[in-house]
Amino acid sequence: MKTYSLFTCAFAALELAALAQAPVGPGAVKLGKVQPEVVKTPEFSLSSGPTKRSKLGQWLDVELEYETKPEEIDELTFKFTILIEKKLLDGEVTYVNIPKERNHYAVMYVAPRSLEKLTGGRPLTPASIENVWVTVTHQGQELDKPAAFKPSQVPNLPHLPGMVLNKDETPFAPLYYDRYEAIKKTR
Repeated sequence: MKTYSLFTCAFAALELAALAQAPVGPGAVKLGKVQPEVVKTPEFSLSSGPTKRSKLGQWLDVELEYETKPEEIDELTFKFTILIEKKLLDGEVTYVNIPKERNHYAVMYVAPRSLEKLTGGRPLTPASIENVWVTVTHQGQELDKPAAFKPSQVPNLPHLPGMVLNKDETPFAPLYYDRYEAIKKTR
């Protein structure tokens, strides 16, 4: 009798674990609005030590709204492709431990020096940001059709890697911490 009870409890626990870890596949994530915005470098003040002033740069902040349907997803990878001045930039970020929710956000940035290089030293304008596309994958499987700032296909141009940064690689890292999920460390 004890063996039967133990077996029943173990089976029930496995069944609950299987339900909690529902498979993540197409339809598990719904991508929403893509919103690029030009923002200034955040300023922080020190209570001691030397104060060093510098000109505040302009960053490109690209945010994507998304919704998840499973109770929890272990990780999601978002690939951003940004078209600025007829140049394609690529970057990706992986978030971990994403709970079921409607109001999730993914964000990536392009640094001031990179923008200066792309625009030939001219200030970034809304017209300079031609388009943004974002895809979401889980373990290599695409979960929703790509989201775009403006409806169009990614043009056949060379891609420039390394210019699109995740939040942890920027001075925005300590800001808006509760708005975004934790970023998977790649060490």
